[in-house]
Amino acid sequence: MSSVSVTGPNLFLVGAPKCGTTSLYEYLRRHPQIFFPVGDDSTYSLVKEPQHFCADLEIGPRCAIHDRSDYLNLYRDAGESRWLGDASTYYLFSPTASAAIRQFNPDARILIMLRPPFEMMRSYHSELLRWGLEDIIDFHEAVSAWTDRSEGRRLPKDLTVAKCLDYIAIGRFAPQIERYLDTFGRDAVKIVLLEDLSAHPVQTWRGILEFLDTDASFQPEFRVYNEAPVDGTLEHLLHVVHGLPGVRQLSNAIFPYATRRRLVAALRRQQRGRSEPDPRDLELRKCCEPDITRLAQLIGRDLSHWM
Repeated sequence: MSSVSVTGPNLFLVGAPKCGTTSLYEYLRRHPQIFFPVGDDSTYSLVKEPQHFCADLEIGPRCAIHDRSDYLNLYRDAGESRWLGDASTYYLFSPTASAAIRQFNPDARILIMLRPPFEMMRSYHSELLRWGLEDIIDFHEAVSAWTDRSEGRRLPKDLTVAKCLDYIAIGRFAPQIERYLDTFGRDAVKIVLLEDLSAHPVQTWRGILEFLDTDASFQPEFRVYNEAPVDGTLEHLLHVVHGLPGVRQLSNAIFPYATRRRLVAALRRQQRGRSEPDPRDLELRKCCEPDITRLAQLIGRDLSHWM
């Protein structure tokens, strides 16, 4: 492995959004040999996801760091860390980010997290609603609105990047993965499925550290970070309340993490029992099938259960 540059990252967690990237970021940044920038509550998202290498998406300064010196300044406290990381989830979707990253650091390692595209799109829609970057509450209506939005109509007032509302394109993983494999080669790219990290966290974590040729003795607490609830449910209401000033700290003190996870799981089971299947779900899943088939061939995994 080449020597670590002290002026910027050599490890890129490039996406996809809502596929467990925040959890993996939190695990990695706690490793003593790995550095990721960490902001306070007001700067967390911008520092974690500077989106510096996806200029083609035209992300505004509120959500991206464009100036190179400002970007490199994020790594001023990296010390002697072996890996300096950038966890920007739009790098996978951006057609130009892979080439820009390679030009910046041709020896970079790439981590990519994936989950079934239908579930990713649903969770991503919920997250955009939560942050006021989406104003169409119905998920399927928001997906089908892309034709209008691509021509500048029906855009949320606070959103400046229409491309980030193309749910189907963001969930079309195969060409995005292919782009990184072509740019960096298979040895420099590791693809992690969220289902593996959830079901077999220790084994998956060790595989990631082996990929990075890094001390595998460190093991973080494998908890879930930044999980978007389904809007319109009791879980969503509790999520909103939990985010109010002071409530999060009190909740965390009274209810241990494991207890909160059991509550969320119970709420989801109850919601599934009450919900009628939406025929539009099947239609959208069918739309995803050709890409899933292509992705399975690219990564050498059976993904039939995704369909």
